[in-house]
Amino acid sequence: MHSLHSDYIYRDYYNRTCYRTIWPRYRFMLHYNFGNCFTFRYCYPYYHRKYVFVSLGGYWPLDYCYRRYYWYGYHPYRWYGYYPVPAEVRHDTYNYYTYNYYYTGEGQAVQYGPTTAAADYSISPVDHTTFADVRAKLAAEAAGEPDQMTLADTYFEEAVKAFEAADYAAAVEKFANAMNLATEDIILPFAYAQALFANEQYSEAVIVLRTALANIKPEEQTVFYPRGLYADDDTLFDHIDKLSEKADFYSFDADLQLLLGYHLLGVGELDAAVGPLTRAGQDFNNAQASQTLLKLLETIKAEAETEEAANTQTN
Repeated sequence: MHSLHSDYIYRDYYNRTCYRTIWPRYRFMLHYNFGNCFTFRYCYPYYHRKYVFVSLGGYWPLDYCYRRYYWYGYHPYRWYGYYPVPAEVRHDTYNYYTYNYYYTGEGQAVQYGPTTAAADYSISPVDHTTFADVRAKLAAEAAGEPDQMTLADTYFEEAVKAFEAADYAAAVEKFANAMNLATEDIILPFAYAQALFANEQYSEAVIVLRTALANIKPEEQTVFYPRGLYADDDTLFDHIDKLSEKADFYSFDADLQLLLGYHLLGVGELDAAVGPLTRAGQDFNNAQASQTLLKLLETIKAEAETEEAANTQTN
């Protein structure tokens, strides 16, 4: 079924299984929304290997044409328009789609595997031709296919493979190399911090995380969480449990509290994240980072409550 590099299987808007032969220039459009904000983005599935990042606030820099992000994409917890089925392609690359999670609004994340039927997605196909400004943005983006592969892209791919194999020390080194070559990239530091965390280098992870959060502009209103780096969720939760035990024992350590709060927010445990982030905010060094995460947390909760109320009225 997946013998060729260009053969793909996916579920459409109506949860029907579809097959298509994909070539380099083929693209489709995704619609992302978060509260009153929305964006549209083209995806080139020929290049796509795995979903790595979650954008907790739904924002993604549309001008990023780096090959590494065409290989390893993202989506926010609210994700509409395309649900690819995880399938490894054993050919000249290992293109496969993974990390089909979405946030339910109740602190839970649901994963869809290759044989699991999807629930009610509340998917709304978007007729983007009615939005002149969106058409202009899409036209500009359509002109930019993935950039040529760079050494930073190579290091990033090697880091992803090492991480998935639980060789976290190698992933730390590779992500650091990629960061040194792509200093303008605001997303790479979150992957680097995740590798440090997985390698139980908590102090180093907090330093990187604080810097990454400081570089997020207020209008972007988002935080990136590289949840899809892990081979499965159980591995991620095991790491979070270890951090949680240490943070409980050293409750006075504001750095551990900030790191724990970030990871709880990243996996959708909103209520559990409030305590650690509040304690972290009492420390001068972590006050700004804590405030950024708490503000995003409240925005996510408010959006979930608004959507729940709207669904209740509709029903």
